[in-house]
Amino acid sequence: MKLVARLSIRARMTIGTLLLATAFFTASAFVVHQIVEQLLRDSTVAVLESDIVPYETSILVEPHDSVDAPGEGQLIAVTDAAGVVVASTLPSDLTNALGPLQHLTPGNSQVSTGSATYAIAVESVQGQDGTWTVVAAQDQNANAVLLSNLTVGLVVGLAVLVLLFTTASWILTGAALRPVERLRRSAVSIVDTGSNDLLPVGKAHDEIAGLASTLNNLIATLRASAARERQMVSDASHELRTPVAVLQTQLELMSNGRGSDLESDLGNARRATARLATLVADLLELSRLDSAIKPGDQATVAQLIDEAGDAIDQGRFRSSHQDITVDLSVDVDVDVGEWVAEIRASTFGRIVTNLVGNSIVALGGKGAIVVTVTAHHAELILTVLDNGPGIDPAFLPHAFDRFSQQDSARVPSDGGAGLGLAIVRAAAGRAGGFAELSNQAGGGLLVTVRLPLRMSSQSA
Repeated sequence: MKLVARLSIRARMTIGTLLLATAFFTASAFVVHQIVEQLLRDSTVAVLESDIVPYETSILVEPHDSVDAPGEGQLIAVTDAAGVVVASTLPSDLTNALGPLQHLTPGNSQVSTGSATYAIAVESVQGQDGTWTVVAAQDQNANAVLLSNLTVGLVVGLAVLVLLFTTASWILTGAALRPVERLRRSAVSIVDTGSNDLLPVGKAHDEIAGLASTLNNLIATLRASAARERQMVSDASHELRTPVAVLQTQLELMSNGRGSDLESDLGNARRATARLATLVADLLELSRLDSAIKPGDQATVAQLIDEAGDAIDQGRFRSSHQDITVDLSVDVDVDVGEWVAEIRASTFGRIVTNLVGNSIVALGGKGAIVVTVTAHHAELILTVLDNGPGIDPAFLPHAFDRFSQQDSARVPSDGGAGLGLAIVRAAAGRAGGFAELSNQAGGGLLVTVRLPLRMSSQSA
């Protein structure tokens, strides 16, 4: 098996065809040989019985007449009721092999004399004076030669047919796999040259074209993922450079005793450190969300509502010194303890916290935020609506991109890195849902997050 596994697909398919063709044609040849052999046997019996019929008729109809002599080429022997041979053309070696004819058992058989094989038919005829015996024989040498020639012909034909099928299989398999080989060479060329080309897709709408299209989609996805990773590393490096530079400068000033105000320097250092910690935490959260869904990533509707409430409380505390109201509305018509979403409760809380935090910053110290959690028809819908300035329509398509920020009133003034909405979209997508945002006609921004729900496996 290891040797076969090392062979090419073309070789394995050809070997498989060879084995199948050999088995099929061998079975066919065997059946043909058996049919011809049976036909020869039946024809021999028919000839022997037809040779016996005239003598049987003569014994029954003309009991007092002498038996006619057998015709040329006929092997016939007739014994009367007394056991006397009244006519015989049987060879002496066959006569000796048979023994007394009147003692032979009626029926058909074969007798070998050493030099030849004969088919024998024995018939007992009840005459007026007793039981007569008629024996007819036929040399089987001609039939044996015929069967031998047939066997040789079948073997030669079998070998030719198997060879033809094997050759055809080798050629057809090679033709079928030629597009695969072209795909392989193209893939090698793309890897070796670093080209941005895609694999060639044939004009035929067959499995090879489907494979090429699927691989091209995979290549495009991997390239886009690699581009996003490179962009993310570049953006992260840019975002980290500022707080790191601030820390380095403050530390150098303090170490040289040239700091104007130690308390102010320490405050700046703390803020830079907090920004670094927030950025690293956001990057780690995005990295986790980009991974595959784990079996434990699920929470009941009740847990999600509780997390939303906690996030609202944090938002109220954060805006307590401002003229901002943060309200929560819940509308559910499902069993909150039985229906679950494929998301961690803490991640859902992070979604609400990010959206409420963005709205608080956008409101600029005065306004209202309304958070609504709705669960019905196997779907949970989270909406966050504020009456702030909204988002520039040109920026809307890029709002969920990582490290994306617009130059407007909605840009965080606390040094945010532009990862909040990216985390929202990634978390929703990981749970099988999606997030979208839109400007309201009367002013403000509406963010909608939709998550699919299912019955808990414990209750199903």
